[in-house]
Amino acid sequence: MIVITGTIKTDKETLPALYARLKELVEPSRAEDGCLFYHMAMEDEKGCSIVAMEGWRDQAALEVHLAQPAIVKLLSDFDGKYSNDVSLHQVSSTQKF
Repeated sequence: MIVITGTIKTDKETLPALYARLKELVEPSRAEDGCLFYHMAMEDEKGCSIVAMEGWRDQAALEVHLAQPAIVKLLSDFDGKYSNDVSLHQVSSTQKF
């Protein structure tokens, strides 16, 4: 399993449109083969930050997701208008905590 967590930061002018577009992608992303969970939430409206949490069955499922036209368009439409601090974790069913 691949778990992605992170914070997306933008400016106050871009925040409403970016957050709306990210929220539009939640249900379609959850319906994709290999999606285990997919969440976007406003972390700090004044600080213009959004928190993201995603879980994917494997790298192949994540790559298919990232190639979806809606994802490609989102990244293109908001190119240069946000920054992110993202961590990718590979978790196995035999991993002990």
